[in-house]
Amino acid sequence: MQILLTGASGFVGAHMLKFLMENTDAHVHCPVTYSHGGHPERIKSLIQEKYFTRISVFKHDLAKVQLENSNFANKIDLIINFASESHVDRAIVDPHTFVMNNVQLMINLLEFSRKFEIASFLHVSTDEVFGDFKDATLNTEWSQPHLPSNPYSASKSAQESLAISYWRTYGVNISIANSTNIIGEAQNIEKFLPKVIGRILSGDIINIDTDIDGNMGSRKYVYARDLVSAIWLIINNATNKEPNTGRDLPVRFHISGSAEISNQMLVNLVGRALKVEPKIQLGVSPRFGYDLRYELDSSKIRALGWKEEMKIEHSIEAICKWTLANQEWLSHDYSN
Repeated sequence: MQILLTGASGFVGAHMLKFLMENTDAHVHCPVTYSHGGHPERIKSLIQEKYFTRISVFKHDLAKVQLENSNFANKIDLIINFASESHVDRAIVDPHTFVMNNVQLMINLLEFSRKFEIASFLHVSTDEVFGDFKDATLNTEWSQPHLPSNPYSASKSAQESLAISYWRTYGVNISIANSTNIIGEAQNIEKFLPKVIGRILSGDIINIDTDIDGNMGSRKYVYARDLVSAIWLIINNATNKEPNTGRDLPVRFHISGSAEISNQMLVNLVGRALKVEPKIQLGVSPRFGYDLRYELDSSKIRALGWKEEMKIEHSIEAICKWTLANQEWLSHDYSN
């Protein structure tokens, strides 16, 4: 099998690449820029050198240059798309650049898939496209509308809309996976968990945001290793049409952690794993459009046999242990 994996130098994409190396015999083609959250050391830090003969990493900006002239274009069997700018604060500061990047790379990938009649295309999206759910609401596949709260989540919603349009207009075999917040080894330091680890180790105060009424945010975190196993399960079980909806729709799967924990609880779990008492300060979020919580129902993929490898507290312990042994990931610069 020949796979095009986008975002392979990014956090979750690299975990997907590691999974593919250890569980398949596929050759994986990885376009990278190292300018959208990717890092040249991430693949090396997570994947054993013996697998490098089955990995082709090459510099290519998917948002600027199409893939039609690549030497593997007519060999690809499967596209797994993780590529996206994904930081909410940066999207708020510079929405135009952020949104244009995410939309342009998506349409370029879809055009590539259409022109070369790629057999399967799995697009990885987020729970944030649905906006926040202040109360528990059943959000099964295709049951809730997109109500994004910020330019990042709006750009992910746009990517999904483009994917659906190419599925209907051109017959591109698209599947969509929406995931709750992902944690794992070698995550960018701008994300909450590695930021918390770094601040606790440095003895710094950790600011935890609330809304204007003092309500604290919470998330259903998914360990990266669990997320990528779910992605592979979807790839091997997706049909070319969503059944039992009464509408003409591509297949969608929700991937969600089973335990919802507050942001303060996550900080306390990290402190327990590091054996350091965290210094916590609560305050109203400076972010406009702050989402308290998201909601995805993952019953559909759990019915296929998917489940988390470990409980959330054990996942955090494993991530903290890895980070302590690889502390350079608390200081890596992702801006170049």
